[in-house]
Amino acid sequence: MLLAFLIAVMLVGLASVHAADEEIDRYIETEMELNSIPGLSLAIVEGGQVTNTSAYGVRNAQTRQAMQVETPVELASVSKAFTALAILRLEREGSLHRDSAVVAYLPELSNGHWRDVSVSDLLGHRSGLRRRHDFLVPCCGQAGSLDLEGAPLKLADADLESPPGSIFSYANSNYVLLAAIVQRVSGIPFTGYMRDAVFEPLGLHRTTVVDARARSWDVASPHEWQWGRVLVSPSRLLGWYGSSRIKASATDMGEYMATMLDPINVHARSPDLVGAWWEWLGPDYDLGWTVSNETEWLADELTLEHTGSLWGADTAVVLAPARGVGVSVLINMGTSRAGDIARAILRSRDGSPLPEPLRTSRTDRPDTWAQIFLASAAVLFAVVLWYGLRVWRQLRLGARAWYATTARMARAAILAGLAVTLVLSIFWGSEPPRAALPTTIQTALPALVASVAGLLLVAAVVGFLPKLRQPFAMPVQDTFPEAG
Repeated sequence: MLLAFLIAVMLVGLASVHAADEEIDRYIETEMELNSIPGLSLAIVEGGQVTNTSAYGVRNAQTRQAMQVETPVELASVSKAFTALAILRLEREGSLHRDSAVVAYLPELSNGHWRDVSVSDLLGHRSGLRRRHDFLVPCCGQAGSLDLEGAPLKLADADLESPPGSIFSYANSNYVLLAAIVQRVSGIPFTGYMRDAVFEPLGLHRTTVVDARARSWDVASPHEWQWGRVLVSPSRLLGWYGSSRIKASATDMGEYMATMLDPINVHARSPDLVGAWWEWLGPDYDLGWTVSNETEWLADELTLEHTGSLWGADTAVVLAPARGVGVSVLINMGTSRAGDIARAILRSRDGSPLPEPLRTSRTDRPDTWAQIFLASAAVLFAVVLWYGLRVWRQLRLGARAWYATTARMARAAILAGLAVTLVLSIFWGSEPPRAALPTTIQTALPALVASVAGLLLVAAVVGFLPKLRQPFAMPVQDTFPEAG
């Protein structure tokens, strides 16, 4: 009887788990349908164990190959926490100290304003760097975009906007410098150190920084909205070593979260620490995690989380250490849903209902703005063509004539200068560079700029062709009435 009772209890428990998993499946599938998400993979950790790894949809919308739990997906900024583990590994080995000045490891940063910046400042985004400094380092397949030896020199003259350690301001360039430190101090390429000192010790067998390796594992193709359809993305914006570029599977993310939810995790813990490793994290952001000690969406508990966004990928990892629960969501499309989905699933593990799936606003899609830009450009081009032909016709009919004065020449020079500046800024001097923009924006924005430049140039030329004034004459009577 006792055996039968225990079996019944186990079956009820399994039925509850399956019911919860089925609810998650319905929630995710509806989210994917509402937001045209091609593929998504999920990992859930509870009580130190991976309790769910699932994959939905396809890894490539063109080939229709199914997404698998072993399919690597671009992690984007979720990569930062792995870079922090590399720094901690070097610190445990005695090769560096987080409180040491960055210049001790990267002497290229010899300018005075870098003198007081520490490794910890980089880890917590408190160096004084801002997002606008990110593109001082080449990106998007440009020469030097993956050159960690040259990156410090590119950032040496960055005008740090706040005293080191004072203000949190998220910037990818902080973690690019951390990757450069890892490579310089370890004496081996960053990609090799991450493989040997971080991924393999964590038991991550489908995680890599090397693109060729990820392709051999059938990495998920990135997708984005392109002219109203979700297509495989040709975008080259994958970020930089240290801040992004790691690809990992749902299976590996489950193992990773289980390790990170261990309070005495040797990978994230210094030997002299007492208590859980997360109790020693700095405020707001530290070691590649956004740290919140009073999380409104989770009963004011401590949470560690990070999202990652590229034009072709959207990822999120959320940990609730007190509950021993972690959720990872990996999406192979540029969207904004991974973080909300991960939070919702984590909340549901205590029996809370899952929320209604949400459709993202069209205005949140860069492609929507690309269509608006292109339509606006078409209208402006039509106006320029119509007005130009009209002025040309008036010139031929003698209604306009060439009339150049100093004032008109000055106005034309200003208008032409504005047109040239616009064209140069978008084609040769934009920040971020065009290659870093969403695919359809790369086409639509230059078209809009060109149409505005064309309008300015037409206005400059027309300024020399004023309309001729027609004299107004009073009618003259040929005969007068006779005096009566």
